[in-house]
Amino acid sequence: MIIHFFRERTKPRIDFYQLVDGYFDNLENCVIKSNDDELEISINMNNFDFTYKFYITKRSRVSSLYRLNREYTNLHFLCEVPSVLPQYISRLIFKQISDVCEKFELAIYCNQFEDIHTFDMFELITALGKERIKYLEENENIETYKVPMPVLNEMCRYQSMIGELSDLVKGDVIIKKYNIMREKRTGVICTSISWKVGTPTIFPPHLNYVQVEEEENLVALVPIEIFYKYVEKLMNEVKDVDFKLLYLNEKTALKAKKLVKKMRKAIVSYTNFEEIKITNLIES
Repeated sequence: MIIHFFRERTKPRIDFYQLVDGYFDNLENCVIKSNDDELEISINMNNFDFTYKFYITKRSRVSSLYRLNREYTNLHFLCEVPSVLPQYISRLIFKQISDVCEKFELAIYCNQFEDIHTFDMFELITALGKERIKYLEENENIETYKVPMPVLNEMCRYQSMIGELSDLVKGDVIIKKYNIMREKRTGVICTSISWKVGTPTIFPPHLNYVQVEEEENLVALVPIEIFYKYVEKLMNEVKDVDFKLLYLNEKTALKAKKLVKKMRKAIVSYTNFEEIKITNLIES
């Protein structure tokens, strides 16, 4: 989906210096570069290892511009939103677009709309859903990895909170992203988290495995039910979040270290899986 930005003709002309240098350049994880044809603004969503882009172009990229409301000026300013993403991440992108529209008094248009109008989150989510269906119908060779919506939303919420979680836990803990894996034989999507033996770590919800990293650089994939069988009694729960989030602190992590040998009979071969990104997942 490509979202184009417009401004009412009755308003003063937009200050592109203020838009680029005053707004985008002050955002964290923003990279700006340009060439003879366009200025590219990349927003890095580091928690998801994902980047989306805004562009300011020399020429209009709006199809059928002639039929749109003449009371608006085309700014040659647009944002590309991938059709296949978890909805949670799409909403984060739309929130950024909403902020731009509010601060600079902009309206939007995309090919799914009949005309230019003000930002509406629900309308954009609906339009993107239809765009996704159309895109997947036209590209049948693209393999989709489906996860139930409540599960995927909680996974994304955890991952988006990584920078904040340390403030909710007493003492230093390691907070890691999900490892998303696809079982080669069955195609089933699984999740794991890396745990360096003996270190205080947070364990997010909806795990299938723990990737146990021992001192001698050996990595073992332990089913979560086996891991929790021995370790869950040592864990604390993170408060002030509305989903289950467990962690080992410095003291209990050392106790858990002594229990790793009991799990070794249940180890699963890591070669049975291939890694994919969380941004490759969609709701089932």
